[in-house]
Amino acid sequence: MSIMVNLNVSPLEDIDDDMDFCMKLSKEESVLILPGFAVEMKNWLRITFATEPPSLEDGLGRIKAFCQRHAQNQ
Repeated sequence: MSIMVNLNVSPLEDIDDDMDFCMKLSKEESVLILPGFAVEMKNWLRITFATEPPSLEDGLGRIKAFCQRHAQNQ
């Protein structure tokens, strides 16, 4: 199963678009998400969750940590 999620990059520092988000997320957190660019949906993310709940929770926690780390200081 998967879900498409709209990505708003404006509150994130050093993230230009969905491709940049996915590349940096992969490098920093070892979490793979398909950028919407790959299916002609710029600034969308395809998150696949065909895994056991503990693995899903770990992956979502890593995404949250990544977003918090890249959040603009306000």
